[in-house]
Amino acid sequence: MTMIKSCRKTLFFALLAAVVGACAGTKTPEPTVSLNPAEVTAHDEAIRHYRQLVQEHPGEIEGVLGLARNLRWTGRLEEADGVLADARVRFSSDARFLAELGKIRLTQGHSIEGVELLSRATQGETRDWRLYSALGIGNDYLERYAAAEAAYKKALALCPDDAAVMNNLGISQALSGRLDEGIETLRIAFKQGPHREKIKRNLTLFEGARALCATCSTDYLRQTGGKILAAGLMGTDLEGPCAPTRHYTAASSPVMTERLASDSAPPSINIKVFFEFDSAILKPEALDVLDNLGAALTSEALEVYRFEIAGHTDALGTEIYNRELSERRAQAVQEYLIMMFDIDPARIKVVGYGESRLLARDNPEGDVNRRVQVTRLERL
Repeated sequence: MTMIKSCRKTLFFALLAAVVGACAGTKTPEPTVSLNPAEVTAHDEAIRHYRQLVQEHPGEIEGVLGLARNLRWTGRLEEADGVLADARVRFSSDARFLAELGKIRLTQGHSIEGVELLSRATQGETRDWRLYSALGIGNDYLERYAAAEAAYKKALALCPDDAAVMNNLGISQALSGRLDEGIETLRIAFKQGPHREKIKRNLTLFEGARALCATCSTDYLRQTGGKILAAGLMGTDLEGPCAPTRHYTAASSPVMTERLASDSAPPSINIKVFFEFDSAILKPEALDVLDNLGAALTSEALEVYRFEIAGHTDALGTEIYNRELSERRAQAVQEYLIMMFDIDPARIKVVGYGESRLLARDNPEGDVNRRVQVTRLERL
């Protein structure tokens, strides 16, 4: 059984490397950035404001850029592109226009064109450190890591010790294969204050990747790099003039909070947490649900309780192996909650049930059985 699992893991990473290699062309996969409802509402209000500003003052570039930028942040790339296309004749020589168009091209996946536009924007006199950070991200998409690092260092020369830029630099170092150096840069960035939630998420992913073999970790990071880099691009966009104060916060799920705070005996909820194949390494798509869980556990309604985090598997594999794997996965969830939300470890009991408590006994090998169960225990 162990040999079979090892072979399957080797095959998985071989296929993963092939997929990553196929994506390393002139067009990168379109990255996405997740927004919570409050952020969506704020951007929608800004879009209405800037749209009215453009209608009333079409000759002013601030309205055009503000509208395009907020459309880009909410993923409405075609609309953002259209806004700049309508204004191209008036502003095509303006560095700010070129910079925003370059960022849209990066987000659309057209990395070469995006980098060319951002490079043109830096040719004049500019002290916009965010522009150099965006140029670094564009070079990361193209796997031009030396050029990316040079751009980030230029940004840091203009805005020393900026957490968002240092976060992007750490990501770049990790993607280039210098994983330990990238983790150290992220730890320094974390101490700066702003963007702690996002930086912690990156640290979780990278430290998990370090547990893989050397070449596998680089492939793993490059596979998830599009989403991470897109968040980095938006993170620097949202900052003010070299005085970063805004950071992301996780919004708890009302349904999750309500179910765990209910009077049922015992209050419990099953959540789907995605892990790497045959391991306890969290996948990027697992982080949103864990952020919701962490926010729920630290809410006023639940902060006075202890909880059990239980890992469950399907019936594939041996009972002993499944029990150990389920416990390691529950521990990974516990570690993420402690790191991200400063939850007291004493509040979380970890247990791995393996295949002993199947959710669907008539389908013992079904995906529905692979889950993490959160149960409210006694008050503190």
